[in-house]
Amino acid sequence: MRVVIPAAGLGTRFLPLTRAIPKELLLLGEWPVIHHALMEAERAGFESAIIVISPVKRAIRTYFEPAPELERELAERGNRDGLERLWAAQSIAQRMKVVFIEEWTRGPGQAVLLSRALTGGETFAVLLPDDVVPGVAHWRALHAVWRDSGAPVLSLRQVNPAEASRFGIAVCEPGGPSLRVRDLVEKPAPGRISSSLRVFGRYIVTRPVLDALQDRLLKTSGELQLTEGYAQVLETPPGVLAVEFSGETYDCGTPSEYAQAVSQYRLAAVDAHAVGVA
Repeated sequence: MRVVIPAAGLGTRFLPLTRAIPKELLLLGEWPVIHHALMEAERAGFESAIIVISPVKRAIRTYFEPAPELERELAERGNRDGLERLWAAQSIAQRMKVVFIEEWTRGPGQAVLLSRALTGGETFAVLLPDDVVPGVAHWRALHAVWRDSGAPVLSLRQVNPAEASRFGIAVCEPGGPSLRVRDLVEKPAPGRISSSLRVFGRYIVTRPVLDALQDRLLKTSGELQLTEGYAQVLETPPGVLAVEFSGETYDCGTPSEYAQAVSQYRLAAVDAHAVGVA
């Protein structure tokens, strides 16, 4: 299965920094956020990746591309560490057969639609890179639910009700090994929806969701959220299913959350090193 990574947003929460640097290139540990996204996709067993960027975020593409002149300069200086880091970025892009789509978009929903032709219009996964996840159990769960049901699947995570207006919120009921989504609202006003489950940026998208997104794109002029496609097929068999995710994650979506993620990631690395030494 192929994975789509939307990275075309303006990064307005990080302005003015994101005028010069795409937020996906901010470092978390020794690798930028977009590199972590590809590492997660590779660990999960995806065969290839599509990264959707805007024309002002070509630096993301540059990050993964060969740099012969720079490599020669580093080799002449004996900078083996720098060379190995360049090669690591190039290597993961090659292993994941990364293809870039460079286009202005009206939100992640349209970014996903732009990938439709390259995926054959069939089922594929979507990974939003704002959250860095070191594990892959969530992908195994999403794949298992999709294989058994054929339904589009969402990953959900518990959220503080005070922060619900920042996310897509899902109302669910038990549905066997998964949850059945009964209502889905993007960034609801306070009190609009009663649920503590927010959409977490890991999805399996099916043809009905893509068709619904295409319909919404033609009828609206604002930003198109991926959840809008899911909301349109809630009552169409087999409906929309979800898996709750409670594993470790590093949220890099806002400056304050990114700062906290950097600190937590550093502490986790120190703890892991201490365990290794012991």
